[in-house]
Amino acid sequence: MAYAGQRIVPKARVLDAGAGEGRFKEHFAHTRYTAVDLAVGDDAWDYGKLNVLADLEQLPFADGSYDAVICTQVLEHVKRPLVVLREAARVLRPGGELYLTAPQSWYEHQQPHDYFRFTSFGLRYLFEQSGLTPVFVKPMGGYFWFLSFQLQRMHFWLWPPRPDESFVVRGARIVTTLLIRVITLLLLPLPLYYLDALDKRKDQTLGYVCHCIKE
Repeated sequence: MAYAGQRIVPKARVLDAGAGEGRFKEHFAHTRYTAVDLAVGDDAWDYGKLNVLADLEQLPFADGSYDAVICTQVLEHVKRPLVVLREAARVLRPGGELYLTAPQSWYEHQQPHDYFRFTSFGLRYLFEQSGLTPVFVKPMGGYFWFLSFQLQRMHFWLWPPRPDESFVVRGARIVTTLLIRVITLLLLPLPLYYLDALDKRKDQTLGYVCHCIKE
């Protein structure tokens, strides 16, 4: 999003499709920014900063209304991703740009609104079917980044909290969780970050960052 914010010129019309709480808005303070979302993803989120409440499959905007569309970690939460991408392309002017991220390897989240994971080939196919030409589809790291992310959540599956656990079990869970987190959050990430350079394929990745241009 910082990359997109630096590229987009002042006063450009930017649509944040699936904006959620609008956490990337600061990158587009120099633009005419519109946040749109259906507001069903997370009950704990504050959707009060949205400009428009709408389904991404039926955007209430005219053709060619925007210079850029950003869409971050949204595509897995829609039932018809091709329809959503075609809508994003529709509201883009000719030559307009799409900045998108999507996961390939991620745990289920915002249940039950979690439907898909994407490969680079699947994303390129969806873009091409939507009249969008990819400038790049880049992996979010390779195997070792992926491994680091998985290890950082190890404690949750080893010792998930239970409402009926005893004081002794709770104490053991907390101690074990702290030890695991010291290793997986403090000790392992740095070497795994540098080991990732050894992975030239990067086809086992957390997801993809994408930049496209409307034909």
